[in-house]
Amino acid sequence: MTKFRFLFLLFLIFVAPAWASQNAIVIAEQAVIYSDKEMTSAVGYVARGKRILIGEIARNRSQVYPIVVAGKVAYIRALDISTERQSMDSNVLVAERFRKTTRDAPESKFLLSYFVFNSQVSIPTTNGTLSNNDPLAWNGISFKGEALIKKPFDVQVLVNHMFVTKADTTFRVVEAGLGGALRIIDSKYFLLRVEGHALGIPFATYSEANDFRLRSYGFSAGGGGAMTFHLGSNWGLEAYAGLYYTKLLAFSAPDPYSPIAPSFIGSRMGLGLNYTY
Repeated sequence: MTKFRFLFLLFLIFVAPAWASQNAIVIAEQAVIYSDKEMTSAVGYVARGKRILIGEIARNRSQVYPIVVAGKVAYIRALDISTERQSMDSNVLVAERFRKTTRDAPESKFLLSYFVFNSQVSIPTTNGTLSNNDPLAWNGISFKGEALIKKPFDVQVLVNHMFVTKADTTFRVVEAGLGGALRIIDSKYFLLRVEGHALGIPFATYSEANDFRLRSYGFSAGGGGAMTFHLGSNWGLEAYAGLYYTKLLAFSAPDPYSPIAPSFIGSRMGLGLNYTY
């Protein structure tokens, strides 16, 4: 009994002052609980909005606060909580909070995708193996870069290459232009947007078997919707679909073919992988 009283007295003298407590609330999405003040081993999580009781004195250069978990002393990052008496004495803490703020700056994203363009051609007369209202199924590769300039709006830069062959007729088109998107649903795991694009065509070719291969220019415009499923902090899977119109300037085909200035209208559907940083 004497030994027990002696140990209890030591506890009151040396431990209790260090455990003067204060209330805090978790502000991180998931605050990590560590077994040591150096934060080398995680033992659990606390959800945002949870009220907790922590020690008054911060440890490890004011980076962590002690907290009791299942009767044992653990530690929680000062960045992840808001205390009754916020201490900003640590330069490390101030610098890290500043970096965390700057990470909320506009995010950038790249998307590489494959798409199909199921269209109908509009030409005034039959030309070789191509007739008015013929269905054409294009295949294409798209590269898109974008940035969130101001919630909920994204600005986009696109480069597309697409081609189609029907019998002896072949078209190849390179598109480049700008787009914009409006975020409808923006959650941790899912993003839904409506998009619109205006594209110039600096290069297009039209060939008929081995008889000729002609070059021209044009433009495309259209829009639709896009869904992104987040696969982690950086990667995502994106699917999109929309209605597009593509117009090519006149091709001066040699005899016995006629000059044509075809246009194409139809749906585009694509699937790709994006990277956010």
